[in-house]
Amino acid sequence: MSQENVDLVRRNYEAFAQGGFDRWMEHWSDDLDYRPERDGVDNPGPIRGKNAMRKYIRDWIDTFDEYRFEPVELIDAGQDTVVAVERFGGRAKLSGVETDQTCGVVFTIREGKIARCREYATRAEALEAAGLSAWENAEQRALAEDAIGALNSGDLDAFLALIAEDVEFTSMVAEAEGTTFRGHDGVRAWWQTVRGAFEDVQWELFDVRGSGDRGVLHFRMTGTLGGVPVEQNMWQATQLRDGKVIWWAFFRSEREAFQAVGLSA
Repeated sequence: MSQENVDLVRRNYEAFAQGGFDRWMEHWSDDLDYRPERDGVDNPGPIRGKNAMRKYIRDWIDTFDEYRFEPVELIDAGQDTVVAVERFGGRAKLSGVETDQTCGVVFTIREGKIARCREYATRAEALEAAGLSAWENAEQRALAEDAIGALNSGDLDAFLALIAEDVEFTSMVAEAEGTTFRGHDGVRAWWQTVRGAFEDVQWELFDVRGSGDRGVLHFRMTGTLGGVPVEQNMWQATQLRDGKVIWWAFFRSEREAFQAVGLSA
């Protein structure tokens, strides 16, 4: 059910973008429970029921021209919970000032509807509220960012510098899917397979979480395959040794990736 819940939250955002406020409200339960927990936002206390929610959000949106909001990231938090990193903004009617902000949102799903929502100032606060933890190890995050940078720039040597010489990994990209690769020669073979199959391939890192030498990366790969645009979200389970990647595998869901390294999402 967890992926279904992520899809429901995604459709909720799409409904607002495509059909406005009324379409958006269709995805909420009649007895919804909503509360903003962000600094700088007047906290009205719990808002319960569609009518109260409609008035509160309508009054907020009406203070802006061209108000917009969209998900930057959706995270399956297991069970009935989804965490979103939300970007929102518009031009204030009274001051004319443009605003563009992000916040963290925790959604609770019940019977195919959003039943509970809490907003937080930051992604980290939302993750903590949902019982998840952000990877605070700056060195680990830097390694992931360096790897994505090397992939996007086409710098194979820089990529290899981050990988242990006896690395072992599997792939789910193009013709490489299901193949086990070993060592730096395996990395080179995988690199050539992916870059040979795709045109204009790019990788975008969303999230890095984990514990110790084990972690999970969430990213998106885009490119063109046989003239057809391709966009694929995936999760990569990784294990490090002495500051280098010794093993990785790709998965189509966050939960599978966490299970692969013995962690709880």
